[in-house]
Amino acid sequence: MAEHLFDRVLSFCVKNTGQDDKKSSVRVTLELETLTTPLLRKELHVRLTDDADPFFLYNLALGEEDFQSLKSQQGLLMDFAAFPQKFIELLEICSQEEQKDLPRFILHLNRIDTMEHGIAELSVVETNPFKHLTHLALKLQPGNDAEVKKYLAKCLKKLQVDHKHVLARLGNTESSLSQQLQSAQQALSLRTKELESLRAEWNSHSESLVSKQKQEMAEEKQHALQVQREAEKQFSREKHDVESRHQKQIKQLETLNAELQAANKDLTDRRYRLESSVRELKSRLTTSEEENQRMQQELRAIRQQSGDLQVEKRGREQTLTQLQTKIAVLQQELCDKETLLTKSNELLQVATENKSKLEESVHQKTTLITKLERTVKSTSQEVLKGNEIIKKLQGELKANLAKLKLKNTVATKQEKLLEEKSQSVQTQKQELETLQKRIQQLETENQNLMDSLESVKAKLEESKQLLKTNENVINWLNKQVNEAQLHRRPVGMFDAAPSGGPQVAYKHATAPSVPSSSSIPASRPWSTSVMTYSSTIPPIPEEISPTPRSTITRPAAMLSRSSEPALDMKYLQQKHQQVGFHQPGVPQMSSGPKPGPPHPSTSTPASNGAPSLMSAYFPQQLQTTT
Repeated sequence: MAEHLFDRVLSFCVKNTGQDDKKSSVRVTLELETLTTPLLRKELHVRLTDDADPFFLYNLALGEEDFQSLKSQQGLLMDFAAFPQKFIELLEICSQEEQKDLPRFILHLNRIDTMEHGIAELSVVETNPFKHLTHLALKLQPGNDAEVKKYLAKCLKKLQVDHKHVLARLGNTESSLSQQLQSAQQALSLRTKELESLRAEWNSHSESLVSKQKQEMAEEKQHALQVQREAEKQFSREKHDVESRHQKQIKQLETLNAELQAANKDLTDRRYRLESSVRELKSRLTTSEEENQRMQQELRAIRQQSGDLQVEKRGREQTLTQLQTKIAVLQQELCDKETLLTKSNELLQVATENKSKLEESVHQKTTLITKLERTVKSTSQEVLKGNEIIKKLQGELKANLAKLKLKNTVATKQEKLLEEKSQSVQTQKQELETLQKRIQQLETENQNLMDSLESVKAKLEESKQLLKTNENVINWLNKQVNEAQLHRRPVGMFDAAPSGGPQVAYKHATAPSVPSSSSIPASRPWSTSVMTYSSTIPPIPEEISPTPRSTITRPAAMLSRSSEPALDMKYLQQKHQQVGFHQPGVPQMSSGPKPGPPHPSTSTPASNGAPSLMSAYFPQQLQTTT
């Protein structure tokens, strides 16, 4: 039973005899196999292979006994049970170090032909600035024909399994893609149909919109041109005014600038003069300092000389004391050495004279030093005065610069004002465009209102005509009622009906007197004269009556006729009630019957289904009246 522990491609530094070192990627596999024959033991199998070269194969079977010898040879500290995990950790460290420019842990593979049986050595090396440390070195044997064939058979089997998996996945993906393609084709056909219909609709709509837009654009262009001309005129006026003001300000600023430039030139000239004077003073100061240093050096030298002279004087005084002591001893030799004494006195006099001269020169040099210090003080005061003058000039320069900055800010403000005016012009143009759009909307609304007004006028004319026809009808009905009252028969005339016929009692309904059509105003409704129709119907002329006259004289015909109204109620109503439009100034008429004594035989046309009588009663009468 083999337990798979590690399988990864790592980069190796391969060393061959007679060739340069090269880097190559080698697959390292570690397997822990438990063997039962002849004893239960474990072996670590290390295999090196190359994916590009199938014949590259190196094997190592490391048992516990072999590991003990390896441990003693290389000084390993772990046991056989912990060795595989530690070896894997080393390999992982090497794989992590591969990405670095200077790796610390490197894998080496030494393939030397002189080694016995072509054995290769795998070593894990740590690079230090001092030396290369080999942590582990394993010797691997190259695979023989049987092992290579077995390895190739495993690789082929694995490839076949992968091939089967890939084929299965390809089949599944092909079926799913074919289904998706069919559904996509169906959806595409539907979408193309919808697209064609939408294109047709869009083309028609776009053509109509283009025509409307062209008309609107032409109107808008004319209106916009007018507005633009007016705006341009106004803008040119404002621009001319602003330019004139700006030119005046520019002239003023130019004059101020010329004055400032002249002042600036004067100041620069003064500055240059002061700088030259400062330079001269500095040069004088440096020369005076150099002279001071020289005088100090001379003073030091004189002091050294005076010290030497004092030392000499002291030595001579000592010699004098010694001579005086010797005089007492050498009084006998006084005569011989009087010459020497005189000479020494002369020397003393010369020394004293030199000393006095030196003292006078020291006194003169001290006076010179005091004079030089006074000159240095005066020059330093002059330099301070020059610095104060320079500071004043710098303050004046700063004030001039501040004035220039103010002028620049004024100019920038004027430019900003010009920009704001241009922006206001643009906003006015935008407002003009919005007003033009609003005017177009109001024009369309006005057109719609004019159309509705024309339709209302037409309806008014129709209602007036219908009013006239209704008045004519009312006049004719009043005439007929009056004639019926004049020529009415006595009551009970038809009490005895013929045999076999129905007996009917007729009642007369008296109507109030109706004024003539000339006395009725046109705007007044006709509801002032309302009548109730009884079973007695006046005689109707033959030219108006829809039925022969003989049928009316019979009682049965009169009974059948009495159940119907003399005129359809829709001709006794105003047009305003039929159309549903109320004219101002004209009172609204009710659709029902007017107050009066109700008759049992009267009913609406909707209840008894009576036909319209307008065509039967009034065609000729309307022609004569109109």
